[in-house]
Amino acid sequence: MMDFVELLSPGGNFEKIKTAINYGADAIYAGYDKFGLRSRAGNLNKEQLIEAVDFVHKAKRKIYLTINSYLFDGELEELVEFLKFLNNYPPDAFIVSDLGILSLVCEYTNIPVHISTQANITNAHAANLLKPFNVERVVLARELTLEDIKLFSKLSKVETEAFVHGAMCMSYSGRCFLSAYLTNRSANRGDCAQSCRWKYTVVEEKRRDMPMHVEEHKEGTFIFNSYDMCALPILDKIVQSGVKSLKIEGRMKSVYYVAVSTAVYRKALDDVLCGRNFEDNIDFYMKELNKISHRPYSFGFYLNEPKQYLKSSGYERDCDFVGVIEYSKDGKIFIRVRNRIKPGRYEIFTKNFDVLPIDINNLYTLDGLEKSVGNPNEFLYIKSHLKVEEFSILRQCVS
Repeated sequence: MMDFVELLSPGGNFEKIKTAINYGADAIYAGYDKFGLRSRAGNLNKEQLIEAVDFVHKAKRKIYLTINSYLFDGELEELVEFLKFLNNYPPDAFIVSDLGILSLVCEYTNIPVHISTQANITNAHAANLLKPFNVERVVLARELTLEDIKLFSKLSKVETEAFVHGAMCMSYSGRCFLSAYLTNRSANRGDCAQSCRWKYTVVEEKRRDMPMHVEEHKEGTFIFNSYDMCALPILDKIVQSGVKSLKIEGRMKSVYYVAVSTAVYRKALDDVLCGRNFEDNIDFYMKELNKISHRPYSFGFYLNEPKQYLKSSGYERDCDFVGVIEYSKDGKIFIRVRNRIKPGRYEIFTKNFDVLPIDINNLYTLDGLEKSVGNPNEFLYIKSHLKVEEFSILRQCVS
């Protein structure tokens, strides 16, 4: 048995928080309506935040609250009032990038701090300097290699956390101004328009009528676009580097994404920590990760071979997310529909990592009326004697 390493999953809203916990996360990170770097993630209001903290703590897991935006002086008074409020409903830690926010957190609360990857901490001396400010952990800059992390962990007096899965920003530690300049939506204020995913050509000032394609593809040129990270095949090496928390990116992704990515990394991490044959299961785990929406995968900077452009900004997936199972009873499975559904061949993915094939012949309303098609946000049932737990996922493989 190896030392405990935390699996940290995204919780963009309360439903995703509950999903992550049910699929095996040791901790989740979530944001309030303000002060975070995902302003469009369906964040929590105060009432939802109280409920989420209570839910996570009753499950004996941890919740970290993001206040990692870069704030201006005129916003700090509201932040102070928020911090005072949180003393009555404390999360297990704050995720902070701004030094001014760090000082206020220390002044008005006793809640521990995790330093965000946005702070661009690349060496242990910087991490150790922050330890007196109630900093318990540093989320490592994504530019670090495995060898860098080994040395960092050896020299650091605080815990280290590293991303293992999800979207990668083309900018240094996520500090990008491209969106701010082109759309007046600042990535450093939680409102990135993902301008790096757009099609671009390069135009030399004196030859404006001669645009140059840096890399020619029939789909266009995506010179700022990054691969998604998937570190699962080297998860054992990341654990051996001394990292204490493994983080899945994706607060703006779907419940389906949260469920499958959390379940896969839970199983894989347990293999590594318990000394089971991790490598034999990699193909199986990757098959599942290919069923969620993603851009082509890479190892990020871990092996010092970063990939920073793509032929397309589009997503790939081997399965379509159809709905969430609410419960099964009396030969019926009740489904909260998320995407269009009609009779056909489907799969049910469960928190126990079961993949159950199922043929859907008919759809029914709660009144028992038969339907040929189900639409998003409808609550329907199908006839089946499968015993399926709440939060299980209904999906259809893409041919």
